[in-house]
Amino acid sequence: MSSSTLRRAIGAVKDQTSIGLAKVGSSTSLADLDVAIVKATRHDEYPAEEKHIKEILGLTCYSRAFISACVNTLSRRLSKTSSWTVALKTLVLIQRLLSDGDPAYEQEIFFSTRRGTRLLNMSDFRGNSKHNSWDFSAFVRTYALYLDERLEYRMQNKRGKRGRFATDEDEEEPMERERYRYREKDNDREIVKVTPICELKTEQLFSKMQHLQLLLERFLACRPTGL
Repeated sequence: MSSSTLRRAIGAVKDQTSIGLAKVGSSTSLADLDVAIVKATRHDEYPAEEKHIKEILGLTCYSRAFISACVNTLSRRLSKTSSWTVALKTLVLIQRLLSDGDPAYEQEIFFSTRRGTRLLNMSDFRGNSKHNSWDFSAFVRTYALYLDERLEYRMQNKRGKRGRFATDEDEEEPMERERYRYREKDNDREIVKVTPICELKTEQLFSKMQHLQLLLERFLACRPTGL
């Protein structure tokens, strides 16, 4: 039996063990959530099935407690794995939750990462695969860094708090910005309206451009290399 075949077999056993532990360690609904997360982040080198991602989105769409439980499970999944496949699938799942899930995901993931949990802080991740391990691990770290920068940009805009690229005007005029920011429901889609670019002050405009430039650099750095 080749080493790659053995690794796949061990990964499958680990997944089944995690599913079994999830079923006996939580209430029915939370167990369904944990099982769906494990199935969406299996060790096999194939994209996650869409039905598992939709199940996670469905289970967490109405409950802040379930969102918190989901984030905690994802954090444990990342902290325990040394498989680049599991880590990458978990990060892809996090991006889907941030894009298509409840807005509360942004706060939960943002503050969990900054409390030191392993969510988007993957700077020390090292995969255990012998084949192209360095390249895959580097991509996981770079991808996590992009997601973290993207989330910080969104949170900074929503909360109006001072960040690395904030200006004095940003700190002094929070109420002014809030006049332009509100939410409305349009066909079950949440729309966020913020200050138009043409109404930004020069300092605010350059601050936003600087942050967007960094975000673009993070995105371009996600190009896989050495494969």
